[in-house]
Amino acid sequence: MKRALVATVAMAIFSAAPAAEPPPPLEINACELLTSAEISAAIGLPVDSGRRQDEGMSRDGQYSSTCFWTIEPGKAPDQTAPARGRRFVILNAQRWPAGRDMARKFLQAFHESADKGVIANKPQPRKFGDEALWWGDGLAVRKGDVSFGLSVFMPKRDAARTSALEEKLAPHVLRRLDRQSAI
Repeated sequence: MKRALVATVAMAIFSAAPAAEPPPPLEINACELLTSAEISAAIGLPVDSGRRQDEGMSRDGQYSSTCFWTIEPGKAPDQTAPARGRRFVILNAQRWPAGRDMARKFLQAFHESADKGVIANKPQPRKFGDEALWWGDGLAVRKGDVSFGLSVFMPKRDAARTSALEEKLAPHVLRRLDRQSAI
């Protein structure tokens, strides 16, 4: 009898309480943030359709997704060139838990790495999203609770020319992030 009373009271309490809103999903898909056509138009060379490789959820609560596009797929790389002639575009995107300022900390880590000599170049600010920087091998950007790193790897290209390619691609990523947040 007591169990039935407890069960009835519990059901009354829980059915009267509004259901808690589940937190928004953190999953992000880097391959959905750029298209092969956009990359080809920016770099002037064909690329493949991209390969997704996610790390998924991490201990610090962020979801990480990476997409690789091979530049000039089907063309044999020059094995004597730097990095054995591999040429690619890579986009790594992270969605962080809301309100924890982790996307800002992601960019701050580039400054700290430069101060410690882990990366050779001092990060240079760029005007994308809420904050962006060029760190010598790529562009790092944050927009709200999302951060992303974007690199065009083409041996024998100087950093200024490569930076310009990444800066052509960043607005496409940001537009898609804006559309996703509007949904």
